[in-house]
Amino acid sequence: MYTRKLKEKPNHIISKGKANFGSFSEVSQRLDIKGMRSPYAGIPLPAFISNLRIKSRVFYTFSFDENIGMVDFFDFKAFGLAEVIIWDKKTGKKCVYHNIMPPRRRFVPTNTDDGNCTCFRKARFTRIKWKNNHQRFKVDISLKGDKVRPNFFAKIRSSEITSSMMFVAPAPTSSRCTASWFSTMKITGRMDTKDVSLAQEMTGLACQSLSRAYYKFHTNQTWALGIGNLKGKDIIFHMLHSNLDAADENSYNHNELIIDGETTLLPPVVITTPFGISKTWVIQDTENMVDLTFTPVSVQSRTLNIIIMRTEYSSIYGTFDGVLLDKNGEKVVLKNFPGLVYKNRIRTF
Repeated sequence: MYTRKLKEKPNHIISKGKANFGSFSEVSQRLDIKGMRSPYAGIPLPAFISNLRIKSRVFYTFSFDENIGMVDFFDFKAFGLAEVIIWDKKTGKKCVYHNIMPPRRRFVPTNTDDGNCTCFRKARFTRIKWKNNHQRFKVDISLKGDKVRPNFFAKIRSSEITSSMMFVAPAPTSSRCTASWFSTMKITGRMDTKDVSLAQEMTGLACQSLSRAYYKFHTNQTWALGIGNLKGKDIIFHMLHSNLDAADENSYNHNELIIDGETTLLPPVVITTPFGISKTWVIQDTENMVDLTFTPVSVQSRTLNIIIMRTEYSSIYGTFDGVLLDKNGEKVVLKNFPGLVYKNRIRTF
């Protein structure tokens, strides 16, 4: 059976130019990876140049009985990108709202105790806010529609935090690193296209990921996430596969399975699309703990081309089928289990 050691959180992720690698049962006060010594090919570049290669992201996924959605903030340093997507689980119909944010000092904060990401544009107001030291997460959304999309309003609040983990891994050499904080929670919320105060309160599940990494000039990432209830148990799992993965993936990766707040650390996986991204995906490991397929229901693809950067990404709602194994050796059999897959390619200068 695959095992990975859990460590106590370090006071600082980077200490004396080196990273504290590992999987941690709690998150440090700051998710900051600046300060690594000569992170690119051993060349002692000025710190401000190396720091420009660090990209950050906050990804919040929520799931209610009838809808599943995501709120995504990406910090490209020179500018930010905010996106909200909501899918109807039964029909697969989606509504997509996005906004490019002008330059400012920081879009994604490093403080994990108390922070927020906000798009202030009046027609696309979106905010993710957290007070981890008080076990509170909340999302506020106010989006104006157009001829294609309706207005959309939402208020989502955490009612119980079920897990909080931090992963720090070489990316892919020990001179660079990726760091991510992943929290899962039970939520209450209201959503409507007219007035959120008139909507009925719902209960569901959510997860939030805050990540930072020293990006390559060409970066490819695929992230699979399942979220829902199975036979009375709340189940959330996420698996990441990218060209930023550590050379020793068995010791350092970001994969986990949470069942009613109980965490199982998963082995590295390979995510493939033998028939294209709109057909069945295959997600497997070599430890016989992960054997899944993902069937897309609705695909949202977008290309953003700016002078200093080009990114192609797809956000896909669909269902998982297959088997997961928890740390006690018990099988979790999934059939039409809801979830998302996010795939992106980024080229930066």
